[in-house]
Amino acid sequence: MTDRNGVEHPGASDAPHPEASDAALPGTSDAALPGTSDAALPGTSDAALPGTADAEGWRRLHPLSPLLRGGLVLLVIAGIIVANFRDRFVEVLFISGLLRDDDRVDIDVSGEGDFIDLVDYLVEEGLALLALGIAAAAILLIVFFSWIAWRFSTYRITSDAVEARRGVLFRSHRRAPLERIQGVNLQRSLLARALGLTKIDVLTAGQGGKVELSFLGHRDAKLVREQIIRRAAAKRGEPPIAAPAAVDFAGRAYGEASGRLAQRAQDFADADIAPEAAETHALVRVPVGRLTGSIALSWESVVTVLILVGIIVGGAVLEPALILGVIPMLIVMVGITFSQFNKGFNFVLSRGRDSVRTGSGLTATATESVPFGRIHAVEARQPLLWRPLGWWKMRITTAGHSVAQGGQNSTQNVVLPVGVEADVLRVFETLLPGLGDDERDLAELRDGLSGRAHAYLGAGPRAGWVLWWGRRRAGATIADAETQNATMRVRRGALTRSLTIMPIVRAQSVQLRRPLVHRMLGLASVQAHTVLGPVRIEMRGIELGAAQGLFDRLAAVVLRVQMADAPGAGEPGAGAGGPDAGAGAGAGAPDAAAPGEGSRDAGAAVPDAFRAEPSRAEPSRAEPTSAPRLDRGEAAP
Repeated sequence: MTDRNGVEHPGASDAPHPEASDAALPGTSDAALPGTSDAALPGTSDAALPGTADAEGWRRLHPLSPLLRGGLVLLVIAGIIVANFRDRFVEVLFISGLLRDDDRVDIDVSGEGDFIDLVDYLVEEGLALLALGIAAAAILLIVFFSWIAWRFSTYRITSDAVEARRGVLFRSHRRAPLERIQGVNLQRSLLARALGLTKIDVLTAGQGGKVELSFLGHRDAKLVREQIIRRAAAKRGEPPIAAPAAVDFAGRAYGEASGRLAQRAQDFADADIAPEAAETHALVRVPVGRLTGSIALSWESVVTVLILVGIIVGGAVLEPALILGVIPMLIVMVGITFSQFNKGFNFVLSRGRDSVRTGSGLTATATESVPFGRIHAVEARQPLLWRPLGWWKMRITTAGHSVAQGGQNSTQNVVLPVGVEADVLRVFETLLPGLGDDERDLAELRDGLSGRAHAYLGAGPRAGWVLWWGRRRAGATIADAETQNATMRVRRGALTRSLTIMPIVRAQSVQLRRPLVHRMLGLASVQAHTVLGPVRIEMRGIELGAAQGLFDRLAAVVLRVQMADAPGAGEPGAGAGGPDAGAGAGAGAPDAAAPGEGSRDAGAAVPDAFRAEPSRAEPSRAEPTSAPRLDRGEAAP
């Protein structure tokens, strides 16, 4: 969205977000935000940021930024063109030009004579200095325009937004309100690592909303990231921040660098692990051997190997020329395998003071920082071939991704490429505060991952027609329904098992639907909607009466939790937004089924917590606008 001043606000056109507040509205001045000025944020003073700010607080990026954004690419392209077409340049510039009628010049470009040595020719004709002058002028022009681009590329961090400006003839101004920031990522290509530079991506809740700061010095980029996350978390009274020291993959800080070369080497090898995580042992690592084994046993590798075997057998039996098809398949397989290995190499997940951080990479490295409260759903997945080894893969849904990124991309938002059950439990505890704090929570998580799921509502008696072999595992439950940490949990899958957990406070709407096949079999599906992402929270194949009970109870819990979480919920006269909001709708809902009540198997007794209650009134149309949308209806055949 662009305001009347031409300023682009990523994500500003989205629907109201749970974390968004009036401070995120464009045009809101600092004076209108008491308590949020820079003076009120002693731990995030601008004096700690790199560089010198102008009167309005704008700072410049690293001087080499324009070259990394495109200058080096132009030089490489020019070098390739000159190396491959220099004979044609000689023909056009000299034979067809000024020297066409000069008898002293005898050049053969027909391809039948010897190849022309351009350098020797220039030296013999006394044109070497002219050629060097032209090359120097071209380099000076590139440097000049790069300097101009650098002078017009600035950024600033205010008390309510992160802003970036760039462009000379065509100016762009992007602004990310702090309340809408979903993550701060550091990206370093191999060339950027060699030069000690890092790009910062500030992700917002809008579709495609991203503010790029490219590039800063590596330690300066880490300092700016801490500044953004600290302000986004609205911290007060924190100690002055400093650039985090470079650390190894064990989280230990390197010693004092003896010089710039040693410092550059430390920055190149920096694992970028949150310092607090190493102190509290809140680290989850992926060994290289386990990563290699997981890639070899993934569905992509297995399918590729089967295709290769089929091609070889077909070539041996039918036509030997078919074996040539192995070559492109091998090239593709090697590329995909190396890409997965490169992205997962030395993967580390750590929990810092204000965010959850993941980092990985062999040649190019990427570090993602997600502030607490920005994670909408978490999913643990276990492919069939990983099951004997007890390996799992985890990914999350956060706001701020495009429609293409929200699809079923196997590498999208991965927070654990491969890990054992203990790693999965630690990741759940790290990503969802309040989950896994005691042995009871851990036992419930294990029961949902690979146990019998005693407290889960199972699929209906005819669900085998829609769930196939996944009918026996399918189940859903609402955990901790009486607390603000309530979550909806769905487990499903046969060839690939999964357990999905969504904090109730993140639900955008709740839906009961009955596609044609479900209607014919007396079944229904219950789904909780959150922001667009790879994790889907839906339980299919539920018996109709049990589905209605699950929908009613889920709607009541969502209304109660989100009303209590709304601003001013505990103030007198808060009305529907008070802490008891939604209690009337959920008063008739029984408590969650204790372990042992009900069964996950189809056709067994339905837990009392999920039985339909016809006497309960449907949610009123007069609910406050902050309440989630409740959709209880049947899909058209």
